[in-house]
Amino acid sequence: MRTALLKAFLTTLAVIVFCELVCCAVLWWMGAEITAFPLIMTATLPAVTAFPNALYTYLQNHKLKAALQELKLAHQQLQAKSRIDHMTGLLNRGSFFDAMKISRSRIETGAVLVIDADHFKSINDTYGHAIGDRALKIIAFALQNVTRKGDIVGRIGGEEFSIFLPCASPETASRLAERIRTEVENTSFYTAANQIHPLTISIGGAMAPKHESNSQVLSKADKCLYQAKQRGRNCVVFDESDQSATVTPLHTRLAAANERDLPGR
Repeated sequence: MRTALLKAFLTTLAVIVFCELVCCAVLWWMGAEITAFPLIMTATLPAVTAFPNALYTYLQNHKLKAALQELKLAHQQLQAKSRIDHMTGLLNRGSFFDAMKISRSRIETGAVLVIDADHFKSINDTYGHAIGDRALKIIAFALQNVTRKGDIVGRIGGEEFSIFLPCASPETASRLAERIRTEVENTSFYTAANQIHPLTISIGGAMAPKHESNSQVLSKADKCLYQAKQRGRNCVVFDESDQSATVTPLHTRLAAANERDLPGR
């Protein structure tokens, strides 16, 4: 309000000054005497008409800016909500794959994990969907609690989750997957006041080299997830097809080069 009043006052003052100058110029051109009456009238009329109009205009402009700011904020919040799975707070399927694609375009390798709740249909059928939702929230919390900063975590299906680990080695990915599995297994899952039901997950993992697409990488991880289910669930299976392609550490390569340069070699 104060800003609008100040702007309206300055605008009115500018109009009065302009009108006074015009009035003086006209009187001088006509050869008439410049008296107080025309100057007062020239100042009074703009003050009476210009100030209210200017104040109204600036107030409306302020309201419009505030409304546009609120609209922009609402749009940002809606856009953010559209990327999030409302139940778990993780990225939804589309947002997860988009984020994974962007991350993979900036790095050379990484690893992906696909996580699936064991016997989830039985939980829903036995205890109801509200209890099933609680199980999903426990799993989602475990994923967020164990993953590193920069890891991409999403819910990609009903009871299926996925994690992309940028620049992770097979060993790092396997260790993290085992920590997630243990975290879920050791979390008390209450189906009633004093009733605890076992909650476990199966995890399939695979490396994500740059030359493979998201679908190819996830297909490998899905096959490993299927193997984990076949092995009795509540376990981690990591794809070993890319293990031979791991990079030899720098100090090992330097040692080999030095050995080749020794006399008699």
